[in-house]
Order: sequence, then C-alpha cells, then structure tokens
Amino acid sequence: MPYKMELVNARPDDAIKQARDDTIKRAKDIWGLDYADASEGLYPSGNQIGRGDLRMDQCFNRATAAALIALGGRWQTAIATGVGFTPAAATGWQDWLDFVVDEDTFIIIEGAFSNETNPTVTELKPDLGGVALPPIALDPMYAQEIPRAYLEVPAIVSPKSNMKIRLRSTNVGVVTLEQLGLIGETIAKRSYLILETY
Repeated sequence: MPYKMELVNARPDDAIKQARDDTIKRAKDIWGLDYADASEGLYPSGNQIGRGDLRMDQCFNRATAAALIALGGRWQTAIATGVGFTPAAATGWQDWLDFVVDEDTFIIIEGAFSNETNPTVTELKPDLGGVALPPIALDPMYAQEIPRAYLEVPAIVSPKSNMKIRLRSTNVGVVTLEQLGLIGETIAKRSYLILETY
C-alpha cells in the first residue's frame, strides 16, 4: 500500500471517497449500527454512525488531552503534556503523537498541512496499527502556495489500534511548537463525534 505524499494542492478525491466508503462498511459491520446516509454522515442521530473532521484532541488519549486546553484545539506539534516536542540532539527525531485510537472511532489520515511561517519540521514518520512506514519528507509541501500535501492512498487506523507519529526537525535540542497538523476525518459513533474532549 503506497503512502507517498503528493506534491500538489489537489485532493485525491476518488481515493479519499474509496477510503471513506470502505471504512463506513467496516464500521457498520463491527458496530452493527446504521450510517447517517441522508446527510452523508454529517448529522448522525441516535445510535447512527457519522463522520467529522480529524481534530488534534482526538489524537491523544482522553486522560492526557486536557493538557492541550491551552492550544484551543489548534493543530500544533505539542506532545501530551501540552508543550512542544524537543528533537533529539543526535538525530532531530522525537515522538509527536503516540496513542491508542478510541474504541468508538476510525481515523482516516488524508495528508498534512502547515500554517508555520518558518517551519523547522522536515519529516514525519508514521507507525499505524503497528506497521512502521517510511519517513515522509515535508520540505516539498512547504514550497506549495498553500502548504499541504496528500497521501496517494489515505491511511485508515482502526479502533483500539496504536497510532504513532514521529517528527524530525532542524531545531535540535530545543522545545519546538509549530502549527503543523494532519488532514483527515473520523468515521465514528455519534456519541464520539459530538464529544467535547476538554
């Protein structure tokens, strides 16, 4: 399964739709619930399954997400304590996200974006559901008019699976807090989609 970042601003809509459709089918089978077809998943009611944007607070275990309250829900390179990550002096690599996906949601990772004016993060390395993937270079993304990049095939992370992403920065040995985030969505039970994590 290829996980190469596209170097264009165009979303791979067909691949995203296929990943969404496959995930909805799996969610319906696992949970035995109906999908909110009438609203294309955007407004589930009762015990329906729906979909929503992937938010930063969903990428931390609920017990540690409260530490991110000061970030106001904005995607940043914060770690579970709410502070920036500190790239190792020897390699520039450091853990960013490392959590178990909630039992009531699937995560679809479509790509990454940056709102940073002077970015130092040069690569990200995903480990999704125990499958270590090659590092993904972010420098080409920063050259885009709108700094974002998409995976050729979105990555789907199942409930109760581990999701880990490491970052590499040129800012070695220094606490680094940048406006970098993931583009994606969640396919989840309604109770999870409407949750205010902190």
